[in-house]
Amino acid sequence: MPLIYAFSDGAKSLADAPMIEAVRAQLRAVDWAEVHLCERDRNFGLGPNVLAGVTEVAAKHDAFIAWEDDLVCVPGTYAWVSAALRHYADVANVFSVSAWNHPSVIPGDVRRAAYFDGRAECWVWGGYARAWGGMDQSAREKMRDAARRGVAADAYGSDLPTMARAEARKNVWAVRWLYHHLQNGGLCLRPPWSMVEHIGFDASATNASEARRWENDVLQPAPEIPNHWPAPVENPACRGLWQQANPPLSWWGQVDRLKSAARRRAVVTAKKTLPESVRLKLRAAFGWKWFRGDYATWDEAKAASTGYEQTLILDRVLSATRAVQAGSAAYEQDGVLFFAAKPDAALMAAFEEIKSASEGRLRVLDFGGSLGSLYWRHREWLPPTPGLGWDIVEQSIFVQAGRREFANTPLRFFESIAAAEAAGPHDVLLCSTTLQYLEDPAAVFREWKSYRWPWLLLNNLPLHVHEPDRLRVQHVPPSIYPASYPVWFFNREQLLARLAPDYELVREFPSEAVWPVGWGQYPSTGLLLKRKM
Repeated sequence: MPLIYAFSDGAKSLADAPMIEAVRAQLRAVDWAEVHLCERDRNFGLGPNVLAGVTEVAAKHDAFIAWEDDLVCVPGTYAWVSAALRHYADVANVFSVSAWNHPSVIPGDVRRAAYFDGRAECWVWGGYARAWGGMDQSAREKMRDAARRGVAADAYGSDLPTMARAEARKNVWAVRWLYHHLQNGGLCLRPPWSMVEHIGFDASATNASEARRWENDVLQPAPEIPNHWPAPVENPACRGLWQQANPPLSWWGQVDRLKSAARRRAVVTAKKTLPESVRLKLRAAFGWKWFRGDYATWDEAKAASTGYEQTLILDRVLSATRAVQAGSAAYEQDGVLFFAAKPDAALMAAFEEIKSASEGRLRVLDFGGSLGSLYWRHREWLPPTPGLGWDIVEQSIFVQAGRREFANTPLRFFESIAAAEAAGPHDVLLCSTTLQYLEDPAAVFREWKSYRWPWLLLNNLPLHVHEPDRLRVQHVPPSIYPASYPVWFFNREQLLARLAPDYELVREFPSEAVWPVGWGQYPSTGLLLKRKM
C-alpha cells in the first residue's frame, strides 16, 4: 500500500477530542507508506467526511480503495481488491469491488469464485473515478431515478428506502452509493466469502450498532486471485436474497416508523419556535441531571457518590495537554480540546491588574490547576519569563505526570502549598473551579490566610444570594467520564465574610461556567481580592 489519504474528522463532542488527536498522532507516525493527512477542524459527520474525502481522491486518481477505521481485514485483502480493480478498469458497468460479504446474501451456486451483485457495499470497497460522478445527488433523488428505470425502491431490500429517508438526519453516505449503482445499472463485484469484519458493533458506534446481525463468524483467508475473473453480469439470485434478508415492514412496523418521524419533527419544530426560557425548562425536566440531592453533611453526599477514577481522568487530560503543547489544539479544559484560541477576557483583565501592581511580575500559584489548563490557554497573552512563574498544586499522580512531561516549560508542580511556597514567593493564589469540590472550604481559607499572598483570584464559583450554602452531588455524563462527587453551592455573602478580615473585594465578574440546577441555572462568578494592608 504505497499511498494513503487519511481524512480525520473533527471531534463530534468535546470529550472525543483527545481520542481524535491520539488517532492523528498514530497516522503521523506511519513510515511504511506516503500519508496525506487531512485534519478536519470541525465535525463533518460520517457522511460528509466520506463523500468529501472520496471526491477529493477521485479527482486525482482513476481508482481507489475506501477503508473506514472500524473495519479489519484478513491478509491479502488489499491485493485481491487491487487486482479486481485493475482487471475491470475499462468495463463501464463495473462500478465497485467489495471485500465484504455475508452467508445470508451469497447465492447458493457460488463456491470459490467471485460474482456480481446489483447492490453495492461500503465495508472496504474499491471504486473508480469514472463511476463516482453524480454522487452529489441525494439518496432519495437517486432512489426516484432508479424507480423511473424500473428498479423499485425496495427491489434490493426494504432497508434501502428506510436508509434513504434517514440519510440527512443520520448523516450517512453509503445508501447514496448503493442507489447510485441501481440508478445507473452499475455492478459490484463480491468475493465468495467475506474478508472484512466491522469492529464497531457496540452501542457507542455512530451508525453500525443496529447491524449486529451482519457479523460474520471467524473470517477465512482471502480468496486466491483468480486467473479468470467472472463476466460482468449480475447473479440472478442476488435481488431475491436481499429481499429475504430485508423483507417489507409489517403494518405495525410502518406505524412505528410514522410515529418516530412525527416525534422527530416535533423536536425540530420546538427548537425553532419555543423561547429559550421554555427550552431551558424542558432540558431541566428531560435532559441530563447534573446536580442531584440536597445533603446536610459531606459524608452524606459522599455516600451518595460513586467517586471517580483518577487514572482515567489523568490519561484524558494528559493526552489533551500533549496535543495543546504540540500545537494541534488551542487549549484544553477537563481533557476536552478546543481548537480556536479564546482567552478568558475577565481573567486576563484580573491578571493585568495583578501584574501592574506587582512591578510587571505575575507569579501564579495555581491551586488545583490540573496540568496547567489555564496556563496553556493564556500563554500567548501572559508576560514572558522571567517575569512569569506558574506553580501548580495538585494530586500526586498529576504532579508526577506534570514533572515528567512538562519539565521544560514555565510550569512547576507541587503536592502541597507549603512545598510550592518553599520554592519561591507568589503574587497571587489562583483557584479556578476547585474550591467547591473541597470538603471543608472554611479550613482551606484559614490555611490560605497564613501565607499572606497579595492577591486571591477565585474563578468559576457557583454563588447564590438567597440561600445558605448547599451541598449536592454532581453526576458527570458517561460520555465524558463515569463519575459523581459532592459539590458546594456557596452563599455569596457568607463566602465573602470568611475572607473579609484579611482581603477586600476589588473586582467581581461573570465567569464562563454555568451550573444547571433544578429548573434554573446558576451563573458562575469570579472574584479578585486584594490583601488588606
